[in-house]
Amino acid sequence: MLLAKRIKEIRNSKKLTQVDVAEKIGVTQPTYSEYEKMAGNCAFYTLQKIAKALNVSVSFLVDVDNDYKHEEAESELK
Repeated sequence: MLLAKRIKEIRNSKKLTQVDVAEKIGVTQPTYSEYEKMAGNCAFYTLQKIAKALNVSVSFLVDVDNDYKHEEAESELK
């Protein structure tokens, strides 16, 4: 699974909009939309901000070899 797709799936599972996450990381919605399209081109600190906004660790966020499951995200928080 691509990183951008994983970010989008995590965001959607948490019922957050792109605007919600964009505000949390201090960018505009169009800028955040580009991150979801091309996350592989993001700077590491941007991925850190996105992970924090989604309430997951960076390692969980970038673990693209594993399919995202909402239960995994919940256990990640504990």
